[in-house]
Amino acid sequence: MIENILAKIMLCLTFFSSVMIIVLVFLMVNTLLRQHWQNNMNVQFRFQLIMLVLTFIGGLIMIAALPISPTLLGQLLNLVGIFLSIMIALSSTTFIGNILAGIMLKVIKRVNSGDFITVEYITGRVTDVGLLHTKVQTEDRDLITVPNLYMVSKPMKVVRTSGAIISPRCL
Repeated sequence: MIENILAKIMLCLTFFSSVMIIVLVFLMVNTLLRQHWQNNMNVQFRFQLIMLVLTFIGGLIMIAALPISPTLLGQLLNLVGIFLSIMIALSSTTFIGNILAGIMLKVIKRVNSGDFITVEYITGRVTDVGLLHTKVQTEDRDLITVPNLYMVSKPMKVVRTSGAIISPRCL
């Protein structure tokens, strides 16, 4: 009887210690990445992607550390897999679609910070390319947030920062 209670207490302590370790790792990675990339705004995408992956891995580790029977743990992990599949299937046109479009924009290097772009009626300078959206500063100094899925699905004209813009003036 006492051995059974002690075993349950040890399982709970193991779970709480693994949760505390995961939280400490997240805080350390967050602090280190922010200090390392403090002066560079172009790495916000990498930071967001790293934290998204670490959150997913941390959640799986927390589920695996739960003090439950192996059969129940397997069913819980199956439920998480089904939930993720449903989430991807239902929101693929918006949230997941924007994430995948952001990854695509970064991988093929279609647009970078400082480039001048025209996407349909939006014209301006790219100030930030994030995981979900891109910030564009217009000629009127307005800051527009454009979803990455919109930028990928519409024709886009890009003038690199190294290029020159020539505009004839009539006197």
